[in-house]
Amino acid sequence: MTSNRLHVRHIAGLVPRWPAAQQLRNWMTISIVAGLVVAKAASFGFAQPTLESVLREPLTGQVTITEQHRNFVRSRLMPLMPAETAQQWQRRAAQLRAKVLDDVVFRGVPATWREHQPQVVWHEVIETEHGYRIRKLRIEALPGLWIPALLYEPEDLRDRVPAVLNLNGHEATGKSTAYKQLRCINLAKRGMLALNLEWLGMGQLRSDGFKHNHLSKLDLCGRSGLSVFFLAMAGGLDVLLDHPHADRQRTAVTGLSGGGWQTIMLSSLDTRVRLAVPVAGHSAIVQRLEHPGSIGDLEQIPNDLAMTAGYVQLTALMTPRPMLMIYNSQDNCCFVADTVKPNTFDPIVPFYAQAGAADKLAYYANSNPGTHNYDQDNREQLYRFLDRHFFPMEKRAFQEPDALDEVLTHQELSVPLPDEIADFHTLAAEAAQGLPKPLPETVEKQRELLRRILRYQEPATSATRFTGPQPTGDFIVRQLRLKIGDWELPATLVESDIVRGHVVLLADGGYASQLSRIAELATNGNRVLAIDPLLIGHSTPQQGAKYQNAMLLASVGERPLGIQAAQTVAVSRFLARVFDAESIEIDANGATTSLVARCAAAIDGGTVIASVITRGEAESLHDFLKPGPSYGGTPEVYCFGLLEFFDIKELIQLAKRQASLELPKTR
Repeated sequence: MTSNRLHVRHIAGLVPRWPAAQQLRNWMTISIVAGLVVAKAASFGFAQPTLESVLREPLTGQVTITEQHRNFVRSRLMPLMPAETAQQWQRRAAQLRAKVLDDVVFRGVPATWREHQPQVVWHEVIETEHGYRIRKLRIEALPGLWIPALLYEPEDLRDRVPAVLNLNGHEATGKSTAYKQLRCINLAKRGMLALNLEWLGMGQLRSDGFKHNHLSKLDLCGRSGLSVFFLAMAGGLDVLLDHPHADRQRTAVTGLSGGGWQTIMLSSLDTRVRLAVPVAGHSAIVQRLEHPGSIGDLEQIPNDLAMTAGYVQLTALMTPRPMLMIYNSQDNCCFVADTVKPNTFDPIVPFYAQAGAADKLAYYANSNPGTHNYDQDNREQLYRFLDRHFFPMEKRAFQEPDALDEVLTHQELSVPLPDEIADFHTLAAEAAQGLPKPLPETVEKQRELLRRILRYQEPATSATRFTGPQPTGDFIVRQLRLKIGDWELPATLVESDIVRGHVVLLADGGYASQLSRIAELATNGNRVLAIDPLLIGHSTPQQGAKYQNAMLLASVGERPLGIQAAQTVAVSRFLARVFDAESIEIDANGATTSLVARCAAAIDGGTVIASVITRGEAESLHDFLKPGPSYGGTPEVYCFGLLEFFDIKELIQLAKRQASLELPKTR
């Protein structure tokens, strides 16, 4: 039993264990005196801070966390490396395409998916009096997953003609969106095949099962959810190129916003695409860090992409194929032109120049209307670029004639689909069958496997700033700023007169939300170290949504769950070391921090973490595959491949199996 109102002995005793010992000793002396002054002042009736107010005001602010997050991501981005010759770049580009496809797009994907040959069912034909027809079709991009599409076909086809795959973005009306219809109509009138492909989650596929961030349910099972997006657009390209009049040497892809993202993703990785016009759909990660409105959904910032080949590299992979990059000067959504050009277009110019193809790379900043659009001005830029590279010997007018009276309704363009089609929910349920897989036999190998999945690294830990003891009613409180690896996070230490145990408290809503729980634990004789791991509570960056910050971390090769688990282990060992505690209990409140605590305890293996108490814990990771839970709510839970080998039960068992009493070395 320890009883000492200000615990001077404990503070003085721990100083030599921390860095800059003499300086900290001086700090501690000042802190102790300050604490005594506060206590004396309280005896004369001066107001003390309340526990609630202390929990609400951490030493580390969100501005600091935001800057740490940006620096962390920025430092891990893959640099664009020029080659000595154009030929050398082409060899490197081929290797990079293969790496992105193998390690990012198709990671964990079964051969039956990657080798799937899209099936096509043709439906009615809409004949027009305007020089083209519209053929309705549906494409089976994956077994049971059907994508509706419309093929705009010129009349009187005799020779092979250019073929353009038109991809749409986040438009609820999908393929029936007016500006997309007008583009396809005019392409057909100009003698080209135009395939209007529905996008997942839009138009006829607008349902909860196709919400983009639900791809994370496949990620959790160790099967890249990004692959579904890629196979859908690649399936559209397959169908377009199978047309008997499609000229494979004149194949183009274009789209706005999410369609622009699809354009660069497909075109950079599939060399069957001979020309690309992405419109306001992609940018370098550094641009997104500075302009969070450009971050996008999970398919645009998938696991490990930025550490393998970011969007600057993907754009460079187009060399020397013709590419026109269009952005909008006053974009009211994302990718404002002057914020993108310096970091996404300009770095590519030398690659085209080196290849002797400077005339094949173009940039256009739209100012009429300048908002997020693929309206007439941008469409006419498309026609001009296509004419330049697909019809170089012809003089063709690029102005777009009025065709508004030819735009059809959503119902008129609806394509028959089966009553039930596969979506992210059903694909994840299928992928999860039989998971988790059997673990390796030895505890050491099990723990090493978990470390690899979490991308776990053991960080060094120290206190870079701390306050003296503050009497707050029945408790003594100290606030700390803890340096844990690359991060400085806030923490609060709370105790009463008697200390029998040591607890690290975590909460999904941040430790400030756990006033009553912290008070209860301290009253019952526990020294409570309340901390917010990264992305939680006080440690939430101000930029973007929580899930977007998690995406950025995962894209540069980290796993948010692994970072949080490492921070929890580090804090537990720090608390044990400073106060000579034999064991630490973790008190977790909420589904996310419960999983963080389970992973931390499994990694620690009983070295210092003796037990885990949870509230609001999921019974199984399979619960997160159901329709209700979402990546937006608990992004850390959807750690790539975790369920492939570990469910909650396996983590609990591993926490009980201590392989070694030695603490891992810190870095």
